[in-house]
Amino acid sequence: MQDRCTGIFFLLFAALAFPLEGAPPTDALNQRPSDLDDVVFIHHSCGANWLSSGLHSALLAKNYINERNDITYGTDLAPDSGRPDSLASTPGDHTDMNHWILWFNDYFQGVLRHGCADGTNRIILFKSCYPISGVGSAGTEPGDPFSSSKTLANYKALYRHPGGPGGSYTNSGLLYKPLEDIFAEHPDILFIPVTAPPLCNTCTTDADGHRAREFNNWLKTEWYADYTTRYPNHKNVAVFDWFDVLANADEAGSLPNRLKTAYGGSSSDSHPNSTANTTSTWFFATRSGNFLDTAWNAFCPVWTQQTFRLNAVALTNSVVLRWNDPTACGYTSSLVHVRYDTSDYPSNTTNGTEIYSGTETVLVHSNRTIGQTCYYTVWPDEEYRAD
Repeated sequence: MQDRCTGIFFLLFAALAFPLEGAPPTDALNQRPSDLDDVVFIHHSCGANWLSSGLHSALLAKNYINERNDITYGTDLAPDSGRPDSLASTPGDHTDMNHWILWFNDYFQGVLRHGCADGTNRIILFKSCYPISGVGSAGTEPGDPFSSSKTLANYKALYRHPGGPGGSYTNSGLLYKPLEDIFAEHPDILFIPVTAPPLCNTCTTDADGHRAREFNNWLKTEWYADYTTRYPNHKNVAVFDWFDVLANADEAGSLPNRLKTAYGGSSSDSHPNSTANTTSTWFFATRSGNFLDTAWNAFCPVWTQQTFRLNAVALTNSVVLRWNDPTACGYTSSLVHVRYDTSDYPSNTTNGTEIYSGTETVLVHSNRTIGQTCYYTVWPDEEYRAD
């Protein structure tokens, strides 16, 4: 279906506004993305170092992020209504893999609003620290998402239930949903799991490092493909494989899947260095076609299409048309095409008559016949085609 604005206008009547076709899914917050939207990053020291090496400024430079908020060491959040304080006494101190199922089941509403002066944390970034990249074994399926044992099976169990969508785990007598079900219930939030950094040269083994990469590859390929197939209208999850940015290749002749030497891997400290963090910011947020803009542009139109409106004021013998700049709705160009007809809405590039093509957001359609019905359609250039 093409993304377009349509409107029917009878001259001398009051101004009308018609949204794009289709309605967004139910928003748990009863609001669409806006210029009050924030990002929250749940992290520890590696995240703090990355933020101070350019990520903080890069995030705030985005026109879709108003504030950047942190949940980190020392951060305390109250649990959601009816849920236990499972990460007490200081939830921010806990970011291991087995903690995420508690975060997203017991504290989710608090995370959405943490640190917000107004608006919502529309983007949730979350990552574990490098120790979880020491994956000691494959483990035993179906895995246990509450276990602190670093195994492939346990890590995978966090994201999906062995019984499929709708399945739940039990912990301390309470039900817990896997992350994919939490994500699916909140298509209005962009979730960005950030894979943990690799360990330094002497801090892991070939086998453990390979299993870390195996999990990360599973998350961004097999699991992600299953999620997007199951929920084709959801564009609300994007996996940033930080491990892959920072690590030697799996097939490297020596020290595979360790922190690259240029990024501090030859030291005994697995914290990525400033070069690593600067490079990561470039990949994640600043280069052309960067990860974050790509993820937002995929996510945003699902919600902002309702704000891409054709508004009009009918005058004596003219109609004043106004519409949004498409770049505010996730498109890469401001160019639009406007067509009109007197019998029906133009539905493609051959219907009716094109009366405007350009980057302005206002058009006066003059010399109209009083009492005649006019139908208008506005397309972003990327959606303007004959079918």
